[in-house]
Amino acid sequence: MPSLMIFVWRNRDGTGDPDVEVKIPMSLAKWVPRLMRFVPKRTREETWGQDVDFEGMIGDIERLVKEAMEGGQPELVTIKTREGLVKITIEK
Repeated sequence: MPSLMIFVWRNRDGTGDPDVEVKIPMSLAKWVPRLMRFVPKRTREETWGQDVDFEGMIGDIERLVKEAMEGGQPELVTIKTREGLVKITIEK
């Protein structure tokens, strides 16, 4: 089963080992939208807005993983800041 990987470096070029590495099995990641219903409604609305369909995200996550794996593009997101680098990828 693939995993969602989050890597964080304190340097902007991503050299060396990451300072933080988070591995989330996709079987668990698919549950995150369902767990969002336990976050108070006011907090959800203030953070993400009123029209966010967390249940609908489950299918989106599955499609994203499938397309990333089939298309050979396991790197989903790269975020560079002045202080560091974050990469979110899919690993088999």
